[in-house]
Amino acid sequence: MMQVTVDITKRDVFLVSLAMIPRLKGNWIFMGGLALAIFVLVLVTRTPDNLYSLGVAAVAALGGALGGGLSALTINIATMLLKLDAGNPMLGRHHYALTDAGLERRAGNQDSMRPWAAIASVGRLGGYILFRLEGNGVFLLPRRAFSSGEAFQAFWQRAGALKTAA
Repeated sequence: MMQVTVDITKRDVFLVSLAMIPRLKGNWIFMGGLALAIFVLVLVTRTPDNLYSLGVAAVAALGGALGGGLSALTINIATMLLKLDAGNPMLGRHHYALTDAGLERRAGNQDSMRPWAAIASVGRLGGYILFRLEGNGVFLLPRRAFSSGEAFQAFWQRAGALKTAA
């Protein structure tokens, strides 16, 4: 059984959230839909009469979608960080243990056991190991919680092997 104790901070949550933005399909769907809506709005309100005007409308739609998407993501991340106060169970000291049955987690007075079937994936994102749970939850383990890079790598490889074997 491999074990690690981590101390999760707001900074960890912020960095992982930023790193996940381009990796989540829903963000691209949102921005694509927003670009299409802006493009249609431009076509309806100012019918382009030549190819140049159509190109300007397309660039404006892409710029508007990028600005709107980044604004929405900034507001969401800011709201999330404001809701994370010192009493939030996501922050603070957590103890994780890898077992054949699943991932054990102890945080304060809360103990939980997640069977490997309830964990959607085990991956790495920069200096973090991420356990993505069914239902959009995430457990994150920062590199600094491990005594060395080799211990970090060994924990990640063991977690992946246990998930694959389950």
